[in-house]
Amino acid sequence: MKDEQKSIRQRVGENEWALRVELAAAYRVFAMFGWTHLIHTHITVRVPGERECFLINPYGLLWDEITASSLVKVNAEGGIVDHGSTESSINPAGFKIHSAIHLSERAANWVMHIHVPEVNAVANLKGGLIRGLSVYSMDIGGVSYHDFEHATSSSSDVCCRMIQDLGPKNKVLLLPNHGAITIGDSIYEAFYLTHQLIEACKVQIMTLSCAQSDSDYSVVDEQIVEETYRIVQDNYTGNEFGKLEWEATKRKLLDQQGLSYAE
Repeated sequence: MKDEQKSIRQRVGENEWALRVELAAAYRVFAMFGWTHLIHTHITVRVPGERECFLINPYGLLWDEITASSLVKVNAEGGIVDHGSTESSINPAGFKIHSAIHLSERAANWVMHIHVPEVNAVANLKGGLIRGLSVYSMDIGGVSYHDFEHATSSSSDVCCRMIQDLGPKNKVLLLPNHGAITIGDSIYEAFYLTHQLIEACKVQIMTLSCAQSDSDYSVVDEQIVEETYRIVQDNYTGNEFGKLEWEATKRKLLDQQGLSYAE
């Protein structure tokens, strides 16, 4: 174990270290799947026992460079509590978006923000995501929308409007001309929602590209969509939603990269 890694692990304690390892794995998985935008966008997680602190990526690293040690701990005001193994700053706009969700009434543990082109394309459509078009879209439940205001806007009123648009129940927020945000109580849930959202958008783009009119493709009735979603949810309890999928994906990451993310 490197001295620097050992020092950080001892400094933050075992609980936070385990969370850092999971978050670093998430960054590597997103890079492995091509869900990244160079050094931009973020995945964040609240630190247990420190409600107003969360972990975020250091600004300037590609996602396949991120390790557990390099993650940055920030507080509700954006102040850096722990730089980790780098002296890098954080993206202020990204901090504002994520902290607003973590500290809102939704109190999400995990927040994932992506700029994946297929998701951006579907978010741009006036009709948005067609929930009854695929098994992927039926898995994610209700979808909220927040209109583009400014890519780097971080004012509190903008964040308040975003939280209001997200609403009290939905866990997927599409951002026209921008991307999307998914939230979850666990990494399993947030990851699986993100995966299903991306695949749903791919199916929708392919379907619409083949169709000349609405009558050229089939959409499942809304009542059946809701019933399908309920059945999917009933198959899981608590934070188990997406757990098997996340663990299987981590095994693929381990096969390809080893445990370098856990350093």
